[in-house]
Amino acid sequence: MFPRKMFSREMLPRKASPAWEIFAPAKLNLYLEVVGPRTEGFHPLETLMVPVRIFDQLRWTPNRSDGHRLRVRNFIAASGISKSNDDCDLLGSASKNLVLRAADQLAQAAGVEPKGCFELVKRIPIQAGLGGGSSDAAAALLLANVAWKVNYTRKRLLRIAEDLGSDVPFFLGSGPAVCRGRGEQIESIFGLPRLHFVIVKPPFGLSTPKVFEQLNRGGARRTDLRADSSRRLTRLVEALRRGAVAEAGPWMVNCLEAAAEGLTDWITRIRHEFARFGCWGHFMTGSGTAYVGVMRSARETRRIARSIAGMGMGSVFATSNC
Repeated sequence: MFPRKMFSREMLPRKASPAWEIFAPAKLNLYLEVVGPRTEGFHPLETLMVPVRIFDQLRWTPNRSDGHRLRVRNFIAASGISKSNDDCDLLGSASKNLVLRAADQLAQAAGVEPKGCFELVKRIPIQAGLGGGSSDAAAALLLANVAWKVNYTRKRLLRIAEDLGSDVPFFLGSGPAVCRGRGEQIESIFGLPRLHFVIVKPPFGLSTPKVFEQLNRGGARRTDLRADSSRRLTRLVEALRRGAVAEAGPWMVNCLEAAAEGLTDWITRIRHEFARFGCWGHFMTGSGTAYVGVMRSARETRRIARSIAGMGMGSVFATSNC
């Protein structure tokens, strides 16, 4: 059973003497548009993101026996069984590990010696568009910030987060937000209702670079779509604030969905199932491959999640926004 505090609108480290721990939520992109041509290797984006109640758990403990070496252990929670990677990576030896990279960059910025052991329990599927790696990186910044007594403000941590990945700054915030540019321009959004989601992560995953390569091959987004995108996004946010979720459903779109669909048939297969159930809206999140249905109630969410789980389409989650 997760502690009630984990359902806060922001990630908060808590003391679990002598350790510190934090719960890192997944996210959904209720709207995602590439609003212009690629510059400096990146496409400018406009997206509405909400944190949802699927959580990784990150724990930091002092490492008395190994001096100042920093380790990370990964536990993958699946079917109630946790699998441990016993080959703990030393700081800097795993350049793709966002927990280590985040801790390393904070240590360098603050001029402190990194120390201790991070233990990560993974519940957020990878290559799903759910932001698990980015959320873990933000969690590592927040944990190390208190455990190492750095005591940076959130604003100062944001500058480090921007170098770690497009979604990392979002997870340092306090709830739903519109993110623009490379994700560093964050506008908090308030007044959204409780939304109920069924999320399906098929057995096949996609990397973000491959999806954008597919988008680029299609010659898409060579013109500036900022004005048109802002109008559509405004209508979505206004409808949600009024509680008109059925009206909002058609505005929940993801321009990367067609690109991902060109790489795997799972997107089409899951979309057809959600269309058959008649939910308020359905869309791919992030760069995929997780696909989301917006349901009318918590009861309907649980019922449809059970139905889809019986189809063998991958991992299925019944959840809501934080």
